[in-house]
Amino acid sequence: MSDDAAQIRNEISGHASVDGPVVQAGSIHGGVHIHYESAPEAGRGRAGERPGWPLRKVTDPFHLEVHHAIGSAVGSGLPPLPAYVSREHDRLLGEVVARAAEGVSRIAVLVGGSSTGKTRACWEALAPLRRRKEPWRLWHPIDPTRPQAALDELPDLAPYTVVWLNEAQFYLAPDPVGEQVAARLRNLLRDPGRGPVLVLATLWPDHWVTLTARTERDRHAQARELLVGHKISVPDAFTGTDLDSLAGEAGRDVRLGEAAENAEDGQITQYLAGVPVLLDRYKEAPPATRALVHAAMDARRLGCGPRIPWPLLEQAAPGYLSEREWDLTGADWAEHARDHVTMPCNGVPGILTPVRPGMPRNQRGGPRTSTGATAGAGTGTGTGTGTGTGQGQLYRLADYLDQHGRRHRADRIPPIDFWTATSAHAHHADLRGLGDAARARGLYRDAAHMHKRATAHGDAFAPSALVESLHALRPTDSRPGSYAVAHAPSSDPSAVAALLRSLTALESDRVAELLGRDPAVHITLDNPHAVAGMLSGLCHASLCDPARANGQKEVLLARNPAAHVDVSDPHGVSGLLYWLRYVGAREQQAVLAERAAAYVLDSVHDVNELIGWLQAIGPLELGWLGAVGAQGKALQVADRVVAGVSFDDPRKVAYLLELLNEIPADDQVAALVARDPGAHTPLDTSFDVTLTLRQLSAVKAHDQVLVLAERAASHIPLDNTREVSHLLTWLSMAGTRGAMATLLDRDPATHVSLDNPSHVGAMLYTLRQVGADDQMGVLLARDPAGRVPLSDPGAVSGLLTWLREVGAGDQIDVLLGRDPVGHVALDDPNGVAALLDTLYETGEMDQVDRLVARDPAARVSLDDPDAVAGLLRSLLNTGAEEQVGVLLGRGPGIRTTVDRPGRSLDALLDGLHRLREQARWPAGRPPTSGSSDRVSHLREAEAQLSALGERLPAARKFDEFLRIDDHRERFRFGREPDGSPADPWGWDDLE
Repeated sequence: MSDDAAQIRNEISGHASVDGPVVQAGSIHGGVHIHYESAPEAGRGRAGERPGWPLRKVTDPFHLEVHHAIGSAVGSGLPPLPAYVSREHDRLLGEVVARAAEGVSRIAVLVGGSSTGKTRACWEALAPLRRRKEPWRLWHPIDPTRPQAALDELPDLAPYTVVWLNEAQFYLAPDPVGEQVAARLRNLLRDPGRGPVLVLATLWPDHWVTLTARTERDRHAQARELLVGHKISVPDAFTGTDLDSLAGEAGRDVRLGEAAENAEDGQITQYLAGVPVLLDRYKEAPPATRALVHAAMDARRLGCGPRIPWPLLEQAAPGYLSEREWDLTGADWAEHARDHVTMPCNGVPGILTPVRPGMPRNQRGGPRTSTGATAGAGTGTGTGTGTGTGQGQLYRLADYLDQHGRRHRADRIPPIDFWTATSAHAHHADLRGLGDAARARGLYRDAAHMHKRATAHGDAFAPSALVESLHALRPTDSRPGSYAVAHAPSSDPSAVAALLRSLTALESDRVAELLGRDPAVHITLDNPHAVAGMLSGLCHASLCDPARANGQKEVLLARNPAAHVDVSDPHGVSGLLYWLRYVGAREQQAVLAERAAAYVLDSVHDVNELIGWLQAIGPLELGWLGAVGAQGKALQVADRVVAGVSFDDPRKVAYLLELLNEIPADDQVAALVARDPGAHTPLDTSFDVTLTLRQLSAVKAHDQVLVLAERAASHIPLDNTREVSHLLTWLSMAGTRGAMATLLDRDPATHVSLDNPSHVGAMLYTLRQVGADDQMGVLLARDPAGRVPLSDPGAVSGLLTWLREVGAGDQIDVLLGRDPVGHVALDDPNGVAALLDTLYETGEMDQVDRLVARDPAARVSLDDPDAVAGLLRSLLNTGAEEQVGVLLGRGPGIRTTVDRPGRSLDALLDGLHRLREQARWPAGRPPTSGSSDRVSHLREAEAQLSALGERLPAARKFDEFLRIDDHRERFRFGREPDGSPADPWGWDDLE
């Protein structure tokens, strides 16, 4: 009897259930319960099978991308992984896993640098789930691209599944598919009917910043909501008790002992992962080999997926060498380089690791849909698994060197050989991302070439990028538009909408061409965001071709999208409701609203999620739903929220009151007020109290306002000056004189901490505003000006301002007599600028001179461009000309941060431009002997603009680069990788 047959025989019991291949059996009496699960290597070959592998069969950590360790080579006699030393992040992760084991869906996001132990920690955390009686599975989506695999298989995910998102940026960063993945993961975690599931994600710190930072174009809103609040930081080094624990384990594993003895600065996990070996091999490599590694680093940081084709590296590498280096390179350099970078050392894989060919693991069998191969395009997630692209052998760059390249090559633009090599050999799923990277750096021609190739390969969003790029250069050439229309995927509503919007502003004839393909008949109707985008695109198109656009709208609405879209995403439903109202499709509005409300009432039980639905739909949408008779069920959602919301979270209650009042939902407001929030709102912070008071006042719940105001005034702690000030201000504005008197009778002025000048100033101002002159006198009698610390220039500035506002001249004299300008720290340019401005405005010119004499321009941090610009402005306003020269001489154009997400360079660019213009003398008038500072400023401003301009393209700030001098005209056709302006080029040059 085979092992599999024995397993089947031994597990026949219980109720009838079959999970796995069909098994034929003879007559069996009683219940039948058959488990038959194929090994992980076999993948998932039967349609309908749950995604993932049985967790008990997941025994190879390296299949899940855990790093190999030093000395772990086959035949070494050591286990594959070193003994594990738990640290604080493991404890936090264990708590998340324990909650999932108890039946509650959870997510943990481990954030740390490369080779710090993030993935190993996740691997170790699986142990408790393996011991559970529930049949936990592990799902690691990777094919055809990671985000597309996630989108394809998430709907089939079953309870008791671990979602393994190692290097989660591959899933969440691609635009726009990453946001769809994030939204579906959020819905998965919020749906109790699909839980429990456990999402384990890892990210490098820079990827965390990218995915969670708020920027002007909020590209990662869904990802931010998924990730924020679930971060577990993994430190770079072992410290303190971690080292003690390591010492205790070192005797059990020789590798730990070696790491403890030799690792620098406590970087134990990096040493175990072979980082020092890798860095030495990289740094000591011959020039041609090092050039090949640089090409791999640049490929990864600029958009290539983790599997890099060898022909790309071989063709790109010569461009990184000088003429002399290339002349000294032998004809067989590529083979020598391959041997060097792939050679394992001490059990650790080489700099580049060959990717094993063959069928990718963990995927469904059978053919893919056409969108499945392209939806991840431009994402840097291409797998290169033999898709007919002729890529040759694929290699993966060691993670630590990948991170090293992102950190140390961020200011480099690769040579032209790199761009031609990527255009020719990169996986087609990566072409749009590489093209976007090229365009952000001003390499317009290379960008257009890759966007054109991506368009030819069916990338959904490359056509719109191609049209926008080419039309700006050759507005009369219709060929790019025709090419984009011919290759645009007709089934993807988001892609069609994006192309429609691009063409509407540029080429009306091409709009007619695209609409003539009848996209409304072919697009899919499952995604509400995408259908809403299609309606939006058709509205834009009606400006160019109203007849065809309106006809397509009618066709689309006739397909009844409201009955087909997924209603589990509140924001998607909200967006589609808006556009259905905009185009006058009231019946569709009603259908969608009824479906969404029914879904919520049947499936959603968590109050936070219910409030999220109300927030997404919003008061205006509910009003419009009332006009089509679909408001009733939506208000049932509000009823459920009102009944279930806890007063332990006063911000949530306040927001709910505001939302219900705006709808308006008077019955629900009355029901919530009847629950007596005034008596139950916690008094932990005055901000939460005043927020609730404000909303109770807005709904005219005056009795509740009085109850809560009196409770707060009687019991709120007085040791937080800012909060007491905040509450006093609101009580005064609301006219609750009794509560305000209660609070003032508690003598808050005697409790004000004098450790923060800003807080003292704010309290003085508040007491003045509410007319509490006695309390203001009490506070001034405590001599705050003589006792506050003087280290923070911004705080000292604030106190001086408020003392002047309340007319406390004696305290101003006391404060200035303590020589604040001699004590303030000078590292913060914002604080220095504020203090300079305040002293100048109050006429304290001797204090200004003394502050300037401390040479702040030589000592402030130059990291923040906005702060540097503000200090430049203050120095000019106060006449500190020499300090302007000192600040410029320190090279802010070279040293300020230019690539931090959400940080604008506009203020610094404008400041340098203004400074240069102010420094110029009138035309025809020669400089005088007194104009030396002006001449110096002119030269320095020009030098800093030039230095800043040189850095901007590599930092993806080419639009800002074009604002400098005549760059917009000189670089109309973009730039070359060497920095020179590109010659004119057009569509014919992309053949």
